[in-house]
This record gives sequence, structure tokens and C-alpha cells, in this order.
Amino acid sequence: MRNRTIDIGEKFGYWQVIENQGTEILCQCTACGTRRDVFKFNLLNGRTKSCGCIKKGNLLEIGQSFGKLTVIDNQEIQQAGRFVKVLVLCSCGTEKSVYKHSLIAGNTLSCGCARKKPIKITSENPREYHSWNYIKQVCYNKKHPFYKKHGGCGIEVHPDWKDNFNQFFLDMGTAPNNTIIARIDPTGNYAPGNCFWSNRKKYWQELERAEINKFIKSFYTSTGQDKKVKISESTIRMILLEHMNGEANINNIARKFNISKDDVLNIIINI
Repeated sequence: MRNRTIDIGEKFGYWQVIENQGTEILCQCTACGTRRDVFKFNLLNGRTKSCGCIKKGNLLEIGQSFGKLTVIDNQEIQQAGRFVKVLVLCSCGTEKSVYKHSLIAGNTLSCGCARKKPIKITSENPREYHSWNYIKQVCYNKKHPFYKKHGGCGIEVHPDWKDNFNQFFLDMGTAPNNTIIARIDPTGNYAPGNCFWSNRKKYWQELERAEINKFIKSFYTSTGQDKKVKISESTIRMILLEHMNGEANINNIARKFNISKDDVLNIIINI
């Protein structure tokens, strides 16, 4: 892990890499802008995810402004997980409790009054719409292959997003090319301040590192006459790549790699 290359611009939680030379990496906290040298090892193993500005107890100042919002009560209201809310007043006169980390990161700048008209689903934002639909499917559709690792583990979509693509799009912004929605805290919900657009290739590489090694040790495939043989790591990676590149027909993948449909599903669902 220590020998893995860290790219400039790569994100680790709220840290974004500015310079990547040596064992101490210059990073900027995307929540507040603080720059600090961080040990490469601590970035890679997840020991540090921000400069500490989002931690409970670091109170915002009453009167502090974020866009149209002004903090009127800085007492933190604990939410599920490690997130907290504070009470703010919008310039339109609306009082609302909003996520503290979302304020600091600049993802929440109004009570919602800034939305002038609904966003229409057009050829200009299909990636964002499909991402919004995807997170709902993996969290609430029990028949979805990835429900087990999302909704089945208690992961949910934030109420502001669940039935409102407009708010999701306003919070997340336009998805750059070749990106996929990802969570800063993988145990947290799909919510404002916990999601970002991640490079698609790097997202799957990180996912593979975390899952494929433990899965490969115990996965065997049927070969006939009730015999079992261990499937190679390279074959599993090729199956995942095939699926990631858009092949949705499980039967085609099974025939190509000469394994059963159930084995293909087992690989895709469990990794």
C-alpha cells in the first residue's frame, strides 16, 4: 500500500492532493480550504479524512454566513452516523436546520429558494439523472444486484434527494466526463456533503483492492461431476471489467468465460 502512487488531484475524504512528493503529501481540505502536509500512509489507510473542521465540537460562529444562509444557533444537532446539523436563517426569511459539513463545503448555500424552476431531464444531464436513479435502486430495490451492499446494510438516500432530482443536481452539480458518484464515508448515506464525482476507473480500482483479494481466497466454481476448482484472479478481473464496460447479459459473460450463470452473478454481486 505504501508504494501506491498518489496522483495530484486525488481525493481522500475531504483531503485533495496538491503536491505528491515524498512521504508527506501536501493536501487541501475541500471543506474549508486549509492546506497541510499529511503523511502518505495515513491517507492510504484512511486514518485522516479532513483537517478536523467538520468534527463535532468545532462550533461555527453565530452570524457566520454561507451564501444566503446565516448561522443563528450553532448548537449541533446530532444526526445518524457522525454528521450534525445547525440552525440557519435564509435571506428569504426561512429558518432551517442544515448539515454543518455541507455548509462548510459550500454544497448548501440557500434553503432551496434559489431554485427558480424545475430542472428538466435533457440530453445535457443524463449522467446525473442515471446516477440519481442508480443510488435509489441500490438502496431500495431488493432485486438489484448491489442492494445487498447498500440498502441491505442500512444505506439510504437523503430525504432531500430521494424524490427530488432537482435538489440532487443542485447539490452535486454537473458530473465531469468518466466519473461516477461515490461517498466520502463508505458507511454513510448518499447525502449532501458525503458524495462527490469520482473518477470511474479509480473508483473501480479502489473497490477491487478492498473486495477482490478477500473474495478470491474462497471462491470456487463448478466444473461438472460436482467437482470444484478455484477460479483464477485474472479471470475474475476480466469478468468484472466486462461487466463494468457495459455487458449486462449474464449469459454472454458465462459463455465467454466458460463458467455458470450463477458463478458470474456471485462474482458481480459479491465484489
